[in-house]
Amino acid sequence: MKIEGIPGPGAHIYTIMARGRRNLDRIIAKEIASNVQRGRILDVGTGPGFIPIEIAKMNPDLEVVGIDISPTMVKLARKNAREAGVENVRFDVMSAYELKFPEEHFDMLISFGALHHFTNLLGVFNEAYRVLKPGGEAWIYDMVRDVPIKDLKEFLRKTGLPKFPWLIGFKLHGLKREQWLGEVSKFVEQSRFEEYRLEDNTVYMKLVLRKSGQ
Repeated sequence: MKIEGIPGPGAHIYTIMARGRRNLDRIIAKEIASNVQRGRILDVGTGPGFIPIEIAKMNPDLEVVGIDISPTMVKLARKNAREAGVENVRFDVMSAYELKFPEEHFDMLISFGALHHFTNLLGVFNEAYRVLKPGGEAWIYDMVRDVPIKDLKEFLRKTGLPKFPWLIGFKLHGLKREQWLGEVSKFVEQSRFEEYRLEDNTVYMKLVLRKSGQ
């Protein structure tokens, strides 16, 4: 059974681990921030909130919202935002299957490392479509669990991440490559999105979903 939300003690442990992943978080945040200069970004499954915090720091003209089903994670994310001194980011407890936002509210939707937790991928994709503005994109990142160990070691070296705990962490999280190409792609094709592509970064995948429009 998939655990959709990380409970209290686990949330604290994960946050400690995630602090050692900040180099990668900054790389992802920079890529996202360069895509949207103004408007609203929603981060689904935000965890301790490090990526939206980095985005908010990079561009004060953006309004960044992070949601997570775990109350403990949201509490930690709010604490991290206060410590970072950013005011254009906020965090709320919310399910990815029932986003409490109006239609066409966000310019971009993002998610990093949460896809493998979701039990209803079609529900996640359709809610993402609903809250995105026409022409908006969802960028959904997650790990490739069965990546060859030599490729993972090289990735950790290039990104400056410590082998412990991430050599183990990345192998235990994410989806197998066949799941990305099969299960994930199948549900995307069943969703309301008209356009999508998978970008293979060896250690992680980036799923780009585009809502047609302007």
